[in-house]
Amino acid sequence: MRLLEGYDVLRLRDYRLFWLGQWVSLVGTWMQGVTQAWLLTRLTNSPMMLGLLGAASSAPLLILVLLGGLVSDRFDRRRVVIATQFLSLIQASVLTVLTLGGWIEPWHIIALAGVLGAINAFDIPARQAFVMQLVGREHLPNAIALNSTGFNAARVVGPAIGGLLVAAVGEGLCFLLNALSYVAVLISLFLIHARSAPALPEEDGKGASALRAGWAYARRRPEVGRILSLVGVVSAVAVPYRTFLPAMARNVLEVGAWRYGLLMAAAGVGAGSGGLVLAGLKISRGVYRRLLPVSLLIFSVALGGFALTREYYFAILLLTIVGIGGILYFNCSNTLIQLSVDDTYRGRVMSFYTLMHQGTATFGSLAIGVIADRYGTPTGLLAGAAVCLLAGAVWVATSK
Repeated sequence: MRLLEGYDVLRLRDYRLFWLGQWVSLVGTWMQGVTQAWLLTRLTNSPMMLGLLGAASSAPLLILVLLGGLVSDRFDRRRVVIATQFLSLIQASVLTVLTLGGWIEPWHIIALAGVLGAINAFDIPARQAFVMQLVGREHLPNAIALNSTGFNAARVVGPAIGGLLVAAVGEGLCFLLNALSYVAVLISLFLIHARSAPALPEEDGKGASALRAGWAYARRRPEVGRILSLVGVVSAVAVPYRTFLPAMARNVLEVGAWRYGLLMAAAGVGAGSGGLVLAGLKISRGVYRRLLPVSLLIFSVALGGFALTREYYFAILLLTIVGIGGILYFNCSNTLIQLSVDDTYRGRVMSFYTLMHQGTATFGSLAIGVIADRYGTPTGLLAGAAVCLLAGAVWVATSK
């Protein structure tokens, strides 16, 4: 384990361009997300409409992400990412014009969120698989950690900038800045000279046949299948804790909006700092295997402690640890999967990972919500943490 040597990945010109462009774009995306919710609330003052906005953002991704993985394996990934980023630029531009022109309606916001969700279904698998082409197997773990660090830093910075800009200049200019952020990532992608990925094997066939071949490939690798299953469980029962932070803040910790914002930031700061440390370390595949259950233990225990605490500042500390444990766990999962698969199947396997990571969270939120509604929010979060611990114990017990 060598400290800071992992940052050598930034010496690679193509990856450096890709990372910087993506980070600028992610800040804009998070800024647009918080601005959309604010604008919809201002227009309708309806929690149900916010629920529809969330559903519109996630449903197309869940329906199309496997197709997105297939496209990533069949076509040049750099060109796929260029296409998705250009379409995202168009989406943000339409939102900007409608808002600045005074023509924006609630259904416009929800429909355009659905359009972005559909675009992301193709963007996420291609972007994750493309990293391997940029850095190679040696630097892949550190690149994944840096990507996660950038994502979580943007998750803190973007909403903060968005909130300030909405108050200062209005929603339309926030959407315009997000549209301009896509220009940065498009420039970086055109400057990249990544080598082409292997073509999809002809024996895999087309359409559903190729998807089944990808699933069969993942199942033939026991480590990949087991990690995907564990990611599905953890994402279903624990990752939705973010959805219930407002209820914990207001009803359990009894704090207002400003302190609720600090709770949201604490998890993001923990995740960002954990990813930053992991990105600087040069560690072996075996260490990642050992770190996976340890990080899940940290995440689960801290989440359970947060569910039980009634002390605000202790809750901030615990959420910071939740963020650290969560980012380490998902980075280990992502890295081990990517190191275990051939490049011809990488896009499809990463689409399965995205489905497990984000799809199960959508349905898990409903289950945790039922428990929280009947027995209280702390009980719902505690149940999720307990299931995570049990799933982690089963994973360890069945590991060879």
